[in-house]
Amino acid sequence: MRILLITAEAWNDAVYGNNVLTNWFTGFDADFAQIYCSPDLPYNHICDRYFQITDTQMVRSLYTGKRAGSVVWKPSQEDDVKQSKVNAQRTGSYKWLKQLSLYIHTPMMMVRDAIWMWGRYDESALNAFVSDFKPDVVFCPRMVTPKLMRLEKKVSKMTDAPFVAFTADNEASLNCYSWSPLFWLRRFAIHKKFKEHVGLYRHYFMFSEEQAEEYHKEYGLPTSCLYKCGEFNDRYTPKKVNNPIRMIYAGRLYCNRWKTLAAIGEALEQLNESEIKMVLDVYTAETLTSKQKKTLNRYNYLHVHSAITPSQLAEEYEKADIALHVESFDKGYRAATHYSFSTKIIDLMASFCAILAICWEKHSGYVYLKKHDAALCVSDYKDILPLLQRITQQPSLIQEYAEKAWECGVKYHTRKIIQNQIHNTFNKIIQQTDGKVFDNV
Repeated sequence: MRILLITAEAWNDAVYGNNVLTNWFTGFDADFAQIYCSPDLPYNHICDRYFQITDTQMVRSLYTGKRAGSVVWKPSQEDDVKQSKVNAQRTGSYKWLKQLSLYIHTPMMMVRDAIWMWGRYDESALNAFVSDFKPDVVFCPRMVTPKLMRLEKKVSKMTDAPFVAFTADNEASLNCYSWSPLFWLRRFAIHKKFKEHVGLYRHYFMFSEEQAEEYHKEYGLPTSCLYKCGEFNDRYTPKKVNNPIRMIYAGRLYCNRWKTLAAIGEALEQLNESEIKMVLDVYTAETLTSKQKKTLNRYNYLHVHSAITPSQLAEEYEKADIALHVESFDKGYRAATHYSFSTKIIDLMASFCAILAICWEKHSGYVYLKKHDAALCVSDYKDILPLLQRITQQPSLIQEYAEKAWECGVKYHTRKIIQNQIHNTFNKIIQQTDGKVFDNV
């Protein structure tokens, strides 16, 4: 099977350490090629062929004769490999623009949309790349944007291979929250364009059952949920609960997740009034704002650390009792992250920790964990302290839910199960298109 990927970002496991492409396709019996739209170089052990298009190339195509896009090769020399590990999004003008977009996000996105809609592709080079690879299926794991819709449309005219999409976001729905007229202007434009574009896909994967039902009903598309593979190589072994009980959170603080962590810190202050019963360690690669520092540092039993390596993090999970999954309760962020499902949830299932999910009750991750009884769940700040009190009074809950999380992972998220789902979906669509049949993975 020959799979052509169209993505926004490079397939770079050094920059994106929790890369879902590597997770899905490690050991997958297929040949891969990728078209991507970022300045990073690729770095992975699966795909060798790449076609790169960048913002800078698109800007230059508007005022020079040089069109955007070119073939790039995965680095093989040691110095080139080191360079490929550099996050291009955190250096130079690209870093500055990324930071600026945090403050004027929608105007920046509208400018970028215009550049990608009017920029000129090197269509002959792109067509040669696609034709030479001869894909059996084109897979588009991304959040839909005007630039990617245009790119996918162009590629669809260069191959007869069927298209399959994946999203993990509330990408085109009008069920959003914003006071910005520019936000809604852009959103309505994307929503309208997407309705015209969605007929390109033969199947749509996503994280949310609710979103899958909505897409099937509104667009008549075959849809299904596709999750991350977990590493469940060892037998489940219960751990002795620490005293004090140790909670751990590893990840980003964006979308006001830090406010939820602060609410936990406040609950710990009350819980530990007479003796220290529970503590929380937070590991994040983000630089805290002065407000975040001031808020989080006021709590005696919440300790913020800088990011650590994956192997070090695995050791910390091994020492911990409870692994946290948190999301924001703010109205705007609830709408933005409604359909998201953190891939870390599957990692936590394999950590031998109990999972504590503190999220809005309609968040996809919360709904999934609650449905499978795979986590201790809280959907309101006021319920955090009572649950922590219950855990300290009944620590056997930790071992009970650690095992439930593990069992859920083994039942639904082993590599064989997830890769069979991908393979069978692709194979069915390819067979319907041109009659080819590929052996199962």
